[in-house]
Amino acid sequence: MSGRLPVSRLAAVLLSTLAACGGGGGGGGGPTAPPPPPQPAIVFTSTGTSSPNSIVLASGTGSNATTLILEVRAISVTDVYGVAFDLRYPSNLLQFVRATPGALFEAGSAQAAAAGEGNLVVGATRLGEVPGVTGSGTLLTLEFTALTAGDGTFSFARNSALDPDARPLQGVTWAAGTVRVTR
Repeated sequence: MSGRLPVSRLAAVLLSTLAACGGGGGGGGGPTAPPPPPQPAIVFTSTGTSSPNSIVLASGTGSNATTLILEVRAISVTDVYGVAFDLRYPSNLLQFVRATPGALFEAGSAQAAAAGEGNLVVGATRLGEVPGVTGSGTLLTLEFTALTAGDGTFSFARNSALDPDARPLQGVTWAAGTVRVTR
């Protein structure tokens, strides 16, 4: 013999190999299922860090798939009696609902009013003859409801933090963020 397998034996070896491999189809045979649809959600991502003497936006307790609660948080501030700012937000994605004082200003007042498409004029303050706050915590919360899916940006403009004598505090940094609404 010349070391070659006869054709009939070679065919038998190939057939048994194919049978052991399950026929070589490798696919499972049926159509693949489409991926599940995305779950509704609102995800806010702050663009700032928690550095001292800053005011940042952060997602707050109570946020869910249809409601975004944004906290305006003070980080290691000194003698803050009030804040005032414009907040630009993606009004094509979110509708503003209300502003409420946070724990640092709970005996105070918080107001927000629309000033054009996607712009809020916001103010929050302590009330009466009391000192400014020193430390960290929530100055106020802003509530929004989702309108549609998409990505957007929040930004501060004309922002100031004030002491009890209504003088602007120097060196306060401000950081906003981005939002993704999934439907």
